[in-house]
Amino acid sequence: MRTLLPVALLLSLALPIPEALAQPVTPAAEGGTPAIVVPPPGDGTSFNLDPPKDGYTYNPQGRRDPFENMLKKQNPEKGPRPQGIAGFIINEVALKGIVDMMDPAQGHIALLVAPTGATYFCKVGQRLYDGTITAIDAATVTFRQEVTDPLSKEKTRDVKKTLYPSEEAR
Repeated sequence: MRTLLPVALLLSLALPIPEALAQPVTPAAEGGTPAIVVPPPGDGTSFNLDPPKDGYTYNPQGRRDPFENMLKKQNPEKGPRPQGIAGFIINEVALKGIVDMMDPAQGHIALLVAPTGATYFCKVGQRLYDGTITAIDAATVTFRQEVTDPLSKEKTRDVKKTLYPSEEAR
């Protein structure tokens, strides 16, 4: 610590002082308050701080506009939603039942209820607005959801809906 202080003092004295900081200080006025030194205009240090007469305008000067929606540019609208189950997002539908087919090759069919009250019979591979059904078993339906968060590294995630919601907490 003792050697650090002299080294820092020596470096601060050795470095050149910028011209903007090396302004001459005028002696104190008769009232005893020091005079304020204002750099002359046009030397690159003056700024126009007066607001425009027609209102505030933001000048980003090469920076991102903080008031602009970041999701708007990176997630353009897909357009109007299609009709049927393909027009609903995964969080909008509810699992109301699972039908076990007699033939094991056919697997299971999920009964999904839309917010409109309509019931849809869906198999594995059925497309929804923001994902697809990847698996159906006796008590759960697994969806692969497309993530639209521009800050997320993962582009998809698995969402499970259970037939008995009390089992989700376990």
